[in-house]
Amino acid sequence: MKSALAEAVSLRFSPLAIFYAQTPPDGGKEAKGNCVVTPVVQAAKGDTVYFSATSCGCPGAARGLGLAAAEFDPGTFPGGKECYYRFLSIGNKDWEEGRQVVEQMKKQGVPKNFIHEFSEGEGFLKTPELVAEFTGSMPQIKPEGPYIVMKPLEKLLSDEKAGLVTFFVDADQLSALTVLANYARSGSDNVRIPFGAGCMTFVLYPFHESKQAIPRAIVGLTDISARLYMRKALGVEFMSFTVPWALFEEMEANAPESFLARHAWKTIMEK
Repeated sequence: MKSALAEAVSLRFSPLAIFYAQTPPDGGKEAKGNCVVTPVVQAAKGDTVYFSATSCGCPGAARGLGLAAAEFDPGTFPGGKECYYRFLSIGNKDWEEGRQVVEQMKKQGVPKNFIHEFSEGEGFLKTPELVAEFTGSMPQIKPEGPYIVMKPLEKLLSDEKAGLVTFFVDADQLSALTVLANYARSGSDNVRIPFGAGCMTFVLYPFHESKQAIPRAIVGLTDISARLYMRKALGVEFMSFTVPWALFEEMEANAPESFLARHAWKTIMEK
């Protein structure tokens, strides 16, 4: 299907339809790589991609895609839970167990950049305790199939039902979608910018919102690590704006009568 909203805000890339499936889509490409963002960008450029719980190299991808339990599985990360908590915060170089894991990874030929970040820490949260609290607060969702599919919205088939729609937006477009998400609702917090990995802001958080009485939009691509993968492939100016299907339909219906058809927005688009 075509989106009048996408046309009104002059998107450079097609919105993505995102949904769970029981089988891989016909003609789809299985996602590969170390980060979910890489195949997501491929979908934004026209491909149909799909993920399973083991598609990507990142140990957190399955959780971020809702294909595994949100609780941390110590078997999926070198050194287990404590090393992971330190990895996201202060690093593993200052305690003996962490140093031992570093030496093991060196012998196993693990990429040097990962060993460096494992040792020094990514510094995304101040303490390991805050990381533990963060991982314990991840929402739980029940996937509707073992695969998650991402494809351009206009390629959505008649027998496919999207659960989410993701827009790739610059600052002006992000502003417009934020205003429109609040246009027909009371309150002023119908858009969230949660802390989390890139895959969480594409899938886990938005699907969790889709089950709420008043689902909100999720702004994503705030993950610094994910932006490293996204910069060259998509562009440095882009953020993601993901909406549950119900909110997408609401925004599509409201777009023609809203500010998008009026002077201020038209002037921005002309420039």
